[in-house]
Amino acid sequence: MLKSFIKLFAVITIIMVVISCSTDTEYDSLVAGEDFTGTNIRVLSIDTFSVTLSSMKFDSITTSTSGRLLIGQYNDNDMGIINTSAYVQAIPSAYYLSNDAVLDSVGLILGYDTYYYNDTTQVATLNIHKLTDKMTTDDTYFYNTTETAYENTPLLSTTYVPTPSNDSLYVTLPYVFGEELFNGIRDNLITDQESLYQQLKGLTIQPGADDNGSIIGFSTDSGESYLRFYYTIPDEVETDEYTYDMTINTYYNHIESDVTGLPLDAISSQEDNLTSAESGHISYNQAGTGYVTRIEFPSIKDLYNIDGEGTILEATLYIEPNSESHSDIQPLSETLLLYTIDQNNDLASQVSNSVDVVTATTTDIDSEFNQVAFTVPVIDFIDQKLSESPETEDALILIPTDYNSTINKIIFNDSQRSNFNTKLVLTYAIYE
Repeated sequence: MLKSFIKLFAVITIIMVVISCSTDTEYDSLVAGEDFTGTNIRVLSIDTFSVTLSSMKFDSITTSTSGRLLIGQYNDNDMGIINTSAYVQAIPSAYYLSNDAVLDSVGLILGYDTYYYNDTTQVATLNIHKLTDKMTTDDTYFYNTTETAYENTPLLSTTYVPTPSNDSLYVTLPYVFGEELFNGIRDNLITDQESLYQQLKGLTIQPGADDNGSIIGFSTDSGESYLRFYYTIPDEVETDEYTYDMTINTYYNHIESDVTGLPLDAISSQEDNLTSAESGHISYNQAGTGYVTRIEFPSIKDLYNIDGEGTILEATLYIEPNSESHSDIQPLSETLLLYTIDQNNDLASQVSNSVDVVTATTTDIDSEFNQVAFTVPVIDFIDQKLSESPETEDALILIPTDYNSTINKIIFNDSQRSNFNTKLVLTYAIYE
């Protein structure tokens, strides 16, 4: 039977050589002499357990706690047409203006937070609409599937070339829109949040229907993105220009993808799994939209077929991203977090060990051909699968740390497509 890794710790620190097993049933071994342990110990490296990948999609993910507005649209060969739009409510710090204040202009300032995905050289469209309903939710959060009704005709449509390295983007809004709010506050018609919402329930910023460029991140911090009213007080000796700001207090990102005609079109609910064999021997991961790769090890209990009493010393998953699916403008996420999901694809728990949460990081396979793989320590999950009773159909998923605030994708090659660069490698010690 399998025993804890800690029971062999003193032994494995002495064993410095690991012999790889062949793909047949004969295992090469290293023997530790009886003078040291009183038993023979063989250490095997086994990489023949099957790894199966499939794609699924979460019904919804939260997008109202990330501190980022995502705005834009682009067409992706793998993921379809990706469209992200922002919904915001804004309030002032105080409902007071001088009785003599006169509005000069009003604008929306959106502070870049340096995030972008895809081609920022393409001209992008911003359509800014007033909401017709208040932003409400049944719980504490808003989701990528949430939508709030808005006016068909935009307050403003404008184009710009995204420049994420700049501080901010300034968009001048119609004077009439600003005057109604400004005068309402000055004349004490708007005195609190509820009376403000009678005039302005919120705004949504939508990309152009024909845009095919990039997704841009803007900060929701009060000092970065806000409505700004510029005004003067004419009777003053020196006519200075003043500002009055409304900052974002509630927001969310609506994120959707049109996958018509693509393999992902077969996924209609969270319980659906699209196997890699059904999608060209690849699987899909994308932040924001909710797609993840489900990872399973269906033959892991074949380990029991090895004669002798043993223990797993190490279990590492190598999973290869498709080299054609990432680039300078579509970069790979540097770190992925490991979670378990159940048979219904509901999120179960984050995987951790005795030190910290488990993460996946990249390692080079062939730098000349831009081939890398994510390496993931999965010994705790493997131990659980080998000892569980009754058996479950839970699996692993990998998601980036910023899964709720980006739309980065990863296309994984399965074992067949990766020429077995996607694999599970076990280091297994047998003592007799």
